Formats: sequence, C-alpha cells, structure tokens
Amino acid sequence: MVASASAPTRSDLARAIRRAYTGRFTQTELAEQLGVAQNTISRWATGEVEPRLDDIVAIEKACLLPRGTILRAAGYVVESASPEDVVAADQRLDAARRELLLAAYQAALNQSNPRRKV
Repeated sequence: MVASASAPTRSDLARAIRRAYTGRFTQTELAEQLGVAQNTISRWATGEVEPRLDDIVAIEKACLLPRGTILRAAGYVVESASPEDVVAADQRLDAARRELLLAAYQAALNQSNPRRKV
C-alpha cells in the first residue's frame, strides 16, 4: 500500500525551483535563459505565482537537470508507487471506478505505444 502524505504546497514548489537554479544562475541569468522577466522568476521562487508545467521543464533544461527533478523535489511525484498502486490506495474510488481507471490507463499506454501490450 502507498504511504499517505500531505499534498505538496505552492511553497514546496517554490523551494524546489530555488534549489534548481541556486548555485547555477542568478534570477536575472535564469530569466535571460528562459526569455522571461526577472520578477517572473522571483514570483515563482517565492510561491507568489505557480509556473506552468512547460516553465518547470524549461527551468530543468536550463539547469541541466533531468526532467521531473523539480516536481519530485516538491513532492508531486512519488517514484516508488506504480500507477496501479496509486489507484489501489485512493480511498475515494470504489472497486468499479478503480477498474475503469486502470483500464483507461492501460488503453492510453497501448495507444501511445501500439507495440506494447500491458
């Protein structure tokens, strides 16, 4: 069973963003790399504004970090849990909805890679 943890907060994401660029770039340098204003970086780093997912990917790319590093550091991604484990642990789902969700997941995998059979 998947361990229950509190949901990540905007502050967790801001902290992960700061860790990603600190020691690599100043806010001004990162802003230049991303083509945004320095105050945008500041607002992301303080949690005032949440960046879009493509902004997070751009930060990781600029900082030469593997994709998903920031979201993992913020607590949004749990490496040890498979999709099946996450669905099984979700107390909001009854058995029928769990099966439906897993079937939809497997169908999506098969569509994205027709050679793969789950």
